Amino acid sequence: MISKSYRMKEFFNPIDDRSLIVDTSAGLSLGPIMGLEEFRKSVEPLLPMVDGIITSPGQSRVLAGRTRGDAALLIRADWTNAIRDEDFVLPPETIHHTTLLDTTHALDLGASAMVLYFLLGHEENIEADCLKKSVQYAIKGSQTGLPLILDVQPIGERVVLRNKAIELGVSYALEAGADGAAIPWPGVESFELIVKMAAEMPVWVKPPDISGDQAILLNALDIGARGVWLDERIFAQKEKMGILQSIAQITHPNVVIREQG
Repeated sequence: MISKSYRMKEFFNPIDDRSLIVDTSAGLSLGPIMGLEEFRKSVEPLLPMVDGIITSPGQSRVLAGRTRGDAALLIRADWTNAIRDEDFVLPPETIHHTTLLDTTHALDLGASAMVLYFLLGHEENIEADCLKKSVQYAIKGSQTGLPLILDVQPIGERVVLRNKAIELGVSYALEAGADGAAIPWPGVESFELIVKMAAEMPVWVKPPDISGDQAILLNALDIGARGVWLDERIFAQKEKMGILQSIAQITHPNVVIREQG
């Protein structure tokens, strides 16, 4: 059986042990995503430039022709309506969170890891359910050799101190036995604490403004972030390839970034 540590290496660059991930899976919850209307056409040019690409189970089949030099496949294993905001056509009145597939199915689809939301700031039963799901997938992942990455979402109305909620999310990831966590930028002081807390567990940082000042990413990587995690907003940018190239160079300053030929 292939070990989790081996699969983790599939989405970290061997030169600097850093990782650039792009998440294309938000359409599961949000419907059509601007810039992703033609999924294959939009995503394939990114594959040589990033280390991992997150898809829904259905999207993963579209990328079945990836080469070994392209991004590794990470599969979103759950669905939630929690990430819908008040502008969504049907804003959620009740938060729902459900899993979509198990580790065996993810391996059949060619996954190098599974990704789960961890929702913070909602009713206590939501957080408890997220922790339960995370533990279950971490255990199954250990049995099958498939890593689990938690996507920390401090978006509930009960979040008062956002940086403390993010710290709590990382502590839950550690408690659950996850193999990594993706978090919004919590500020320098909190992130220094998070890096110490996480120890050997990789932490990816999501930039607050994908097309804006990238000093935050430089700061995060200098402090100890193991990578950068970009969400679906990258696909709405007019100069998405230029922005992605710039972020890839920040993530991997000593690596020649390969573009699609």
